[in-house]
Amino acid sequence: MKKIYLLLLILPLCFPVNAQKFISIKDKTFNWGGKVGMNAALPIVNSLTIDDVEMEDIRLQYKVGYQASVFARVNIDRFYIQPSLTWQYSEGDIRFNIPQEDNFPLDGPLAPNPVSKNRITYKAATLELPVMVGYYLVKEGPYALSMMFGPNIKYNYKNRYSTSLTDMPREFVDNSTPFGISLAAGLGVSIWRLFFDFSYEFGLNEVASDFHEINNNASNKEGALSIDKRTNIMSFSLGFLF
Repeated sequence: MKKIYLLLLILPLCFPVNAQKFISIKDKTFNWGGKVGMNAALPIVNSLTIDDVEMEDIRLQYKVGYQASVFARVNIDRFYIQPSLTWQYSEGDIRFNIPQEDNFPLDGPLAPNPVSKNRITYKAATLELPVMVGYYLVKEGPYALSMMFGPNIKYNYKNRYSTSLTDMPREFVDNSTPFGISLAAGLGVSIWRLFFDFSYEFGLNEVASDFHEINNNASNKEGALSIDKRTNIMSFSLGFLF
């Protein structure tokens, strides 16, 4: 009976010890990991031209996009360097007003429409290579808070826009500007090997793209849609560090 009592007294003390071993983190020179998350893309559109007519009062409305990354991390004391390979999908709406000109035909491609139809929906998929330099503001036991900053090289392998300005939907595709470069900054919070990242990305290069219309042989020409824009995106992700 005394042995049972002694075992009951020792047993509760074992769990905190095991828990501490479980969540303890040994500093490594090299780590790797992965993360998934969501994004909100609000590109800065400086000009939008459809069929050689420049639109006015441009507004943007984002939709939730997705992203996934694998990365490596090289640790140097409180600093780290983290190159990644990222897939990112984003979409949203560009709303605008058609300038009211007397010479616009009432039945032409840019005939007056309800405001709800004056929009373009964009869908973009990219492969990216961000290289982030991070610094741990807090690094105590299993808890850490870090800030990071670095460049991001983007390859736009799918960039499609569609509009319902007319009764027949129109779709446009762009292959003329596949590459871009931007700067990203963010904060990371981690508990044990789980972490949560928030980042903001801004394009360094202003991209002027001439799209051509697809599924319409009569209008299949470069410049049917022209957009001058710059990357502007926020993202949230949850990951695991090995």
